Amino acid sequence: MRRILPKVKHARAWITASALGVLLYAAFHVQPSRHIRIAAGPVDGSFYATALQYKALIERKGYRVDVVPFENTNEIEAHVADDRAHLDLGFVADSRGSAGSAKLMSLGDIQLQPIFIFENRHAATAHAVRSFSDLRGLSLVLPPRNSLTSETLLRVFALSGIDTANTGITFLPLKDGIAGLERGEFDAGLFILGADSDLVANLAKDDDLVMVQIAQQDAIAAKLAYLSEVKLPEGVYDVSRDVPAHDVKLLAATISVVARRDLPPATVYAVLEALRDVHRRRTYVNDADAFPRDSDDAAQPEHLVDDFYRNGTPWIFAHLPVAIASVVDAYLGPLLALWVATGALNVVYEVERVRLLLCLALAHLALWWIRRRRRKGVPPPHALLALARKLAAVLTPDERGAARMLAELRRAIGHELGH
Repeated sequence: MRRILPKVKHARAWITASALGVLLYAAFHVQPSRHIRIAAGPVDGSFYATALQYKALIERKGYRVDVVPFENTNEIEAHVADDRAHLDLGFVADSRGSAGSAKLMSLGDIQLQPIFIFENRHAATAHAVRSFSDLRGLSLVLPPRNSLTSETLLRVFALSGIDTANTGITFLPLKDGIAGLERGEFDAGLFILGADSDLVANLAKDDDLVMVQIAQQDAIAAKLAYLSEVKLPEGVYDVSRDVPAHDVKLLAATISVVARRDLPPATVYAVLEALRDVHRRRTYVNDADAFPRDSDDAAQPEHLVDDFYRNGTPWIFAHLPVAIASVVDAYLGPLLALWVATGALNVVYEVERVRLLLCLALAHLALWWIRRRRRKGVPPPHALLALARKLAAVLTPDERGAARMLAELRRAIGHELGH
């Protein structure tokens, strides 16, 4: 006996240690990576500045965020979808039909960024631009060829009969292109930037440049669905100098954020909250609370994102630390299912107990009645004997309290049948 007790204690210790190990592994397995990498645009552009705002907010939740600049911004989506790039999210425009959409989800539209056209004032005197077609034959500077801006503008140019054969188009990094435009090296420059960007403000206040408002905007927006018309208020860049001197209607691209579909829920909610805090404010062309918003054209909607825009952040992610919230989120469903199953088993057990108690009560009553009739010398009715036989068939000896009753009931039935 003394030899058995240590073995039992040793086995219990191993079982306890194994259970703790399984629990620790399960908790560690669902912890999200605390390192997030955001694919943004060039360092001086709107995407990069916005990504830095996200970074400041997300890092308050215990993450480390790297902002990765891209000159070729139309490659961001493909890089985020590429497992080898190790990027988690990035900025896109018109992401519908992406080849990498199976691995990506849209976190929503974040803002409208206008297409700004600034014409050299001397060129404007000789050749005023009133439509995209009027740009034909001029010397133009655009951001890099593989940027979202240039990709969008080349689509617009194609509608307006503009190409490199009839127009001088130079593609330069954003900073270099703006510098060349300010030096008068180009007749006009075209950029898609946030309306409240310092780059745009400086260009708008440059006396040597003219901000152009073009016609046919509704027609172009009808052909390119991710473009829409916005209005830039008069004097928004300099009230005292009245820059611009009148309201300016501009075409604007819808900018969205995409993320890898395999991001943990805690990380997704942290990013979505950053989007909400950065973009819900009013801008020069976006109304307050107009953004962020769910992307209506998302090729593969994500229920987690949809639920955020309807109901906000779930309670566990809003109030619990990331580590605990991740464990609760991962295992709450299975635990609830186990609880429901256990509850169902308990119900079955209680029903069985009630059945046994009822059968025993009826057996007692039937036995009492049979004995009472026997003492009076009167045979029990057939219905009573039928009930007694039924109870004897239902009861089993291994049921608690039933063995003795079953034996007595069978003797009583046998005695009556023997007569």
